[in-house]
Amino acid sequence: MKYTRTCIAFCIALLLSSSLQAAQGPVLSYVVEQGGTAEIHWADTTGNIIRRIKTDVPNMGSLSWSPDGRYVAYQSNHEGTPNIYVMDVQNKTSRRLTNHEGRNLRPAWSPNGKWIAFVSDRAGEYLDVYRMDTDGSNVRRLTNQGNNWRPGWSPDSQWIAFTATHDRRTALYIMTADGRGRKQLKQDVSTSSGGTWSLNSKQIAFAAGNLFEDGINIRVIDTNRNNPQKLTQVGALSSATHPAWSPDGEWIAYSVKKIVNLPLPGVRVPIAEVYSKCTIHIVKAKGNAGEPREIVNGLPLQPMPAWVPEIAFPVSPSTEKQTTLWGRLKQGKK
Repeated sequence: MKYTRTCIAFCIALLLSSSLQAAQGPVLSYVVEQGGTAEIHWADTTGNIIRRIKTDVPNMGSLSWSPDGRYVAYQSNHEGTPNIYVMDVQNKTSRRLTNHEGRNLRPAWSPNGKWIAFVSDRAGEYLDVYRMDTDGSNVRRLTNQGNNWRPGWSPDSQWIAFTATHDRRTALYIMTADGRGRKQLKQDVSTSSGGTWSLNSKQIAFAAGNLFEDGINIRVIDTNRNNPQKLTQVGALSSATHPAWSPDGEWIAYSVKKIVNLPLPGVRVPIAEVYSKCTIHIVKAKGNAGEPREIVNGLPLQPMPAWVPEIAFPVSPSTEKQTTLWGRLKQGKK
């Protein structure tokens, strides 16, 4: 009888935990500096923090998750110039993937799990998009014109969206995974725009606008250049950048910073006094579907939000707590 009651109690706890996790929806990750090292936070779409992953990595940024959710690629300059690393989230061990003079930035893990795209100035003064295997081998240069930024993979891993600055103008482009078929989608976008794809690969979200008029805002455009939409209204002197489309296709996350102290020409002001604290917001991917929602605020540096693959949830704290609970309940039946 005691064993039966124990099993019933465990099943009830498991169902409650599963319901809570289902209600959370997609999970967003971002980096918070704690005592000189990085802590990765997971938050649901209400802003509730559901997991904190402590690391011993300083200056971690630009998170990009492997499709199975076990690994996260990131950039860090703790060994000198910025390089790309991969961390095993379960045992917190990291390995360095790039080992080349110059800057290596903005990793982006392909959805098929085969490659990591990144940008580097290893070939000269300009940043180019590169692709490598997930162990750091078979590095391939994909662009060779102007400064190139923020690669983003299509869901089928066949295309890469990116921004490029040439002749003082920045535009949004797409190209094939091997660097061919380059096509311009939109001119005059933000260098922090990025290019994040919808689930059906028919739309791309990016950032564009005039900082001194209505600000830099998140926008969406079809990959055939049709149906441009504006999803945010941050206002003058504010920038909404680094968009990230959620795994369920419902949300686009982005970060916001605002100029609160515009320095006079020629006057040097510490960067911390120019901008307010940064925030992360989410907005429905379909326009006119509700106001943006603030997820986290008070961040000193502009974060780059990254959605956690849904497959990672079985190793989430909820599952860990269930396992611990089951162990205690089994002990209790003796």
